[in-house]
Amino acid sequence: MAFLDELKKEAEALKEQEHNLTQARALEVTQSFLLVQSKLKMILLYLQELVNNLNMVPMAPTKTYYIDGFGTIDDFRPEKYVVNTDRISIDQKEFIKIILLRFACKTEQEIVIEKNVPSMIEMQRQYLWQANLKFQCTEFKNTKGLVDRATFNVVNEIPVHIKFAADFEQARVFLSMKNFNGLTVNEFTYDADEIDENLLDEFAKYLVGKPSVFMGLGRHQQALKQKVAARRVSAEPAYAKLDSAHAAKLDTEADGSPKERKKGLFGSLKSLLSKE
Repeated sequence: MAFLDELKKEAEALKEQEHNLTQARALEVTQSFLLVQSKLKMILLYLQELVNNLNMVPMAPTKTYYIDGFGTIDDFRPEKYVVNTDRISIDQKEFIKIILLRFACKTEQEIVIEKNVPSMIEMQRQYLWQANLKFQCTEFKNTKGLVDRATFNVVNEIPVHIKFAADFEQARVFLSMKNFNGLTVNEFTYDADEIDENLLDEFAKYLVGKPSVFMGLGRHQQALKQKVAARRVSAEPAYAKLDSAHAAKLDTEADGSPKERKKGLFGSLKSLLSKE
């Protein structure tokens, strides 16, 4: 019986220890949640005021974008700033989970792209989709009734999406900026205690093209030597997603001669790369 009593005491001690750890973890998560929530509220209030000012008096300079298949346009003007949120409900209370800042960069130039190789048509289509650019594609068929030429009329407006997202468990805020620095996605990570008025001021300066140290702020950015997790949404990833066998099949169906097919696919790739 003495041994059984000892086992019982050990089991009760372990159970109490697990209970204490669970409570401690629950308290930690609650504190992290409340900290991140307070920072998201700070960000939201700041962005709402910033957007009101930018919509009344445009301060951001024109932006330059390179659009593959067309070229560089340097007169995109930011406009139509909007802020909204994605919220979660806990015990019938609403909490901020994501803050979205959206605006458009518009040019007066007409953007028309023409491709005359089936694989290049598909690559261009994928590229524009990845970049979130709206377009209308007009296809032209050859004597076989297959598409071998297309024109892309691209809407002269580039959507910019900036997102602040919460990581409640790790007490962090993730920031992603799509189509702000060219047709790219840039990502940043901040510990919640790093979100303050100074960081938001530097972000606002960066947004409107003023001198700013925003890119160097944050422990995670400094630790990685300002390494920004960027994904270039351009011809390269679009081409990578187009399977080579599928590309060859598209060209084969639209054209008759193997020699001409080779020239159409690889010759166009060579021409494209030489431009870059």
